[in-house]
Amino acid sequence: MRRPLLALAVVLAGCSSQSADDPDWHSSKRATDLVVEEALAAEPPDYARAITAIERSGRPSATVALEAGDLIVAGHREVQPERRPAATLDQGLALLERAASGRGEAADIAPQHLRLWFERGVGSGVYQAMPPRPELARCWRSVEDRELRAAACIAMRAGGR
Repeated sequence: MRRPLLALAVVLAGCSSQSADDPDWHSSKRATDLVVEEALAAEPPDYARAITAIERSGRPSATVALEAGDLIVAGHREVQPERRPAATLDQGLALLERAASGRGEAADIAPQHLRLWFERGVGSGVYQAMPPRPELARCWRSVEDRELRAAACIAMRAGGR
């Protein structure tokens, strides 16, 4: 499971919406990304440390919600419960929904991430934390296509928890 988590850290590293014109942006981003990578490479992965680094990064709140939500949801693919994040799968999905409800780059990215999680589910076999939910995947596809607002999919999930 280590490789997918490191891959996720690399993907998240590209999600920062801070202004690249800020003179400290690159070093601050690099420092945060390094902490996240180290935390996820630990045995077991230290999700709390990774999420705390993201929360303290100075990134916009929607970006923090996107990155932290993805880490939490991805962490629930872990086979061994003791390796999963302390935050619940529902908390991770709620963070992604918050990012999707905002504005800016994170709001454009989050619906795609939600669609993918609902298309594929989280985990597999007896370790499946969430089965695929095609109706929610279709809803988030409609948000991606700007046919619906995020609130419609959030309400759908809340009604069918």
